[in-house]
Parts: sequence; structure tokens; C-alpha cells
Amino acid sequence: MRRKGNKFKILTILFLIAIVGIGGYIYTSKDFERVKPTIEIVNKIYWNMKKPIEVVLKDNVGIKSYKITMNDGKNEQVVAEAELEKPVKLLTIPVDAPKVGMLFESNKAIINIEVTDNSKWNYFRGNRASKKVYVIIDRKKPSQYVIANSYKIRKGGCATVIFKSTDDNLKDVYILTNFGKKFIPQPFYKKGYYISLIAWPIQEKNFRAYIVSEDLAGNRAKTYIRYFLQDKKYKKSKIDLKRSFLEGKVSDIANEFAETAKMSDLEKFKFVNETLRNKNEKLIHDITSKVFNEKVDNFNIKPFYPLKNAAAVASFGDHRYYYYKGKFVSESYHLGLDLASTKMAPIIASNDGKVVYADYNGIYGNMPIIYHGLGLYTLYGHCSELRVKKGDDVKRGDVIAKTGLTGLALGDHLHFGILVQGVEVLPSEWMDKRWIKLNVVNVIKDAKKLIDMEK
Repeated sequence: MRRKGNKFKILTILFLIAIVGIGGYIYTSKDFERVKPTIEIVNKIYWNMKKPIEVVLKDNVGIKSYKITMNDGKNEQVVAEAELEKPVKLLTIPVDAPKVGMLFESNKAIINIEVTDNSKWNYFRGNRASKKVYVIIDRKKPSQYVIANSYKIRKGGCATVIFKSTDDNLKDVYILTNFGKKFIPQPFYKKGYYISLIAWPIQEKNFRAYIVSEDLAGNRAKTYIRYFLQDKKYKKSKIDLKRSFLEGKVSDIANEFAETAKMSDLEKFKFVNETLRNKNEKLIHDITSKVFNEKVDNFNIKPFYPLKNAAAVASFGDHRYYYYKGKFVSESYHLGLDLASTKMAPIIASNDGKVVYADYNGIYGNMPIIYHGLGLYTLYGHCSELRVKKGDDVKRGDVIAKTGLTGLALGDHLHFGILVQGVEVLPSEWMDKRWIKLNVVNVIKDAKKLIDMEK
């Protein structure tokens, strides 16, 4: 009897050990993992039914099966289903609209997604996940049309456009050019209307611009803006580099950078004129490309005269070719208007604005940039002294700086630049009262009249 009792105890212990071992194996084994699959798709979708909806399924041991159904409120269909012979950890499933059997009369649908993984957990049935996605059916593209625009645009210049764009599910509105630049319009006057300045860079041979509206479902409207295109020839200059310039101003700027230590004088010039210039202009473009989402009712801009009794000493758009001892070295575009009067002459703000930059910027020296609204910025280079700092609000008539020869300047002068959403444009247009009236003020006035006539 005692032996039988001992034997029973041993068997019981062995059984318990086996149970613990099996339990431990199940608890720690990857085959019995308990993590549910993940379903990657947003909870609410806008769909034009042209492109399939993508459902992404993930699981750390592998997906075993899935089933996706669609319900339009009256009928339900299986739109995707599979039992996988070989489980996969990542699966992207395109879900197309059913070709028959569903009418989507309410323009709404519900997608139900169910997925099971290859785990042996849950009595070998695996871990299961499900998700419900609400779908808004939208097959109508946004409505848009031009209200008013400038008659023409000049190469290197800019123009105005005012238009209407509406959609129940509007996502994005912008102006797309043939050279890839996007101009961002701002809300204008009344709901659904937009205004923007558009620029034609001097480096671009041709110009075309389109209003583009996109909704949340992916529907897209595209409207061509009709401008009379006026070509303009810009000056080309051949400049012979002097040894004194290379060893003086160029060397002083280049020596601020460690990578120029072993460069020759001509290599330093190329570094300053190309590498450093690109870096400095990128900073300018990054700053002036920003558009604030502010509603525009009027744009009462005055002609810009930043320097009293000044003479133009270098023109906008000058394509400069640099030579040394008869050999071509480098090239650049002069993207501002150089003005000079007396040394350290006061630079005046011609219009109200906000200072968005006021610091040293390489070849441009001490340089404030002012934002005047509607994507319009003014830039003042080579200043000897700055009277403003970033964040300041300036008023028309304020002294913002003094002329100088900081940066890549040989004589005391002001490099005056005007930019529209990151594109340098002709300062002469914005210095011309008549041009501003015809191309900006009157366009706004005409558009408001037409808008007020609409019901």
C-alpha cells in the first residue's frame, strides 16, 4: 500500500511538472503569442470610388485569414476575403467598389474588416482583430472659376488672380505653374473666394498657371488662368575679375569658412559666388515662401521708395558672367535693384509690415526682410546698421536700416529686392503707382463688384 501511495505521489508530481512545463511552453512560445493583428486604415474615409481603398494588415507571427465586407445601408457584399496557405506578416489589400449590387444612394458606406493571425492561442483559433470604417462617397470634383485677374504678366514680374473654389469636402487650393512652383492663395472678401499674387521667375522661359482645387475624396479641378505673356530681355554682363577684388572682399568672406582654407583665389570666388550664394538665397526663399492664412479684403500698397534721392547703380535680372584673364569662371543672376545715394543713408519703410528676418546673411551682409501681406516681401541687403529686429512691426516712413557695404559689396549701396512667395520679381513694378493700380488695386475692386452681384 505504501509503495502504491508513493507511486501515486510521484505520478502526481510528474503530472504537475508536465502541466507546468506545458503551461510555461504555451506562455513563452511564439506559437502561442497573444498579440492581436493590427489594421491600418483611418476611421473615416472620403472616397471617389476611382482608386481602391488600401487596407494594411500586420501581425508579428503572420496573418492567416481576412474578410472585408462593404455595406451601403441596404446591401452588404464581401469585397475581399482569403485563407492564406502561407501566413504573411504584412499585407496590403486594395478594396474596389462593387461593380453590381450596391447603389450607394445615401453616399455613405461602412467597411467591416476582420483578420485572424496564425497563432495557436485561443484554442488554436488564433488572435482576431476587427475594425469598422465609415466611408463618405464623393464623386463630384470641386467647383471653381476665375473672378478677375491682371491682364498680363511680364517675365520677371507678377500678376494678381481672384477666384472662387467651393466643395463640401474641400481639402486644398493652390496655383500650380508649368515650372512646378505652387503659389498658395489666401481667403478673399467672402467665403469661398481666394486671392493670390503669382510670379514669373526670370530664369523660366515660359509661363503657365492653373488654379487647382482638391477635395478629401481625391477629386481634382484644374482651371487655366489666362494672362497675356510679355517677354522681357534682361541685361547680360561680362565682368573681368580683378586681383584686388579676389584678394580683398572675396577672400575676407571665404576665409570665414574652414573648407576654403586650401582653396586658390578663383576657387574661393566660385565658393562665394555659387556655394555660399545658393545657401544665402535658400534662406531668403525659405523665409519669403511662407504665406499667412489671413483674410484679405483690400491691399492698399504704396509704391516702394526705400532710399531718397537715390540712383540705380545695378539693374534687376542682370545675368553676370565672370572671367579671369580671359577664361570663364562662374555666373550668377542679380535679383535685386542696387540703389545708392550718400554713405550710410537711411533706408525707409515704404509700407507697413512685419520684420521676419534681420541678421547677417553671407553675400547679402546685414539684411532685414519685411512682410507686407499677400505673399509680398521686401529685402534690404548690404546694410551697415540695422534699426529693426525680427518680430518688429514697422510703419510707413520708419527708418529700418542704413546703407553700407557689408557682404559682397564694393561700395556703399542698398540691394533692394522684392519677392512674391519666394520668387524674386521686378522692383520697378512695385515702384510704379500706375502698375500697382492696374494690376492689383483695380483687380481687387472689380472682383468685389462681381462678387457682390452674385447671389
